[in-house]
Amino acid sequence: MNAAPLVASCALALALCGAARADSADGSRAAAEPTPGSLAVAHEFAAPDLLHAQRIAIATLQDLGFALESADAERGVLIASLLDAHPLRLTVSITAKDDATISASVASDYAGASLANLGPATAFFSAYEAALNPPPELD
Repeated sequence: MNAAPLVASCALALALCGAARADSADGSRAAAEPTPGSLAVAHEFAAPDLLHAQRIAIATLQDLGFALESADAERGVLIASLLDAHPLRLTVSITAKDDATISASVASDYAGASLANLGPATAFFSAYEAALNPPPELD
C-alpha cells in the first residue's frame, strides 16, 4: 500500500488547520483545552518522530469516522468530531516526552456532557497503537 497520498493529506491538514490556538490576555498562544467535565485519558508510546505520530493520529481519527475540525502541529492538538445521532468531540494531544517517547492524551465530550465510559478513547488508543506499530510485512 502506498502511504504517500495519506501522508501528504495529513501534512496538508496539519498546515491548514493551525487555528486550534487562542490568544491569551498576555499575547501568548494557548492550546485548545477540553471542556470542563470532559473525560480525559493519556498513554505513552515509543515513537521517535513526533510529526509522524501526529499524522498517524489524524489518520486514526479519520479511520474511526471522525472529521478533523482543527489541528495545531506546534502544540500537538487535534480536534475531531463524530457527527451521528449523538455528536461526539475528541481533543487529542500528541506531544514529545523525550527523544523516543510520545505522550498521547484524549479528552472526549459527548453532546456537551462528559462521557460515562472510556469507549471512544479506548477505540482511539487501540487503533493508534496498531498504526504506530504495524506488524512486519510478510514476503
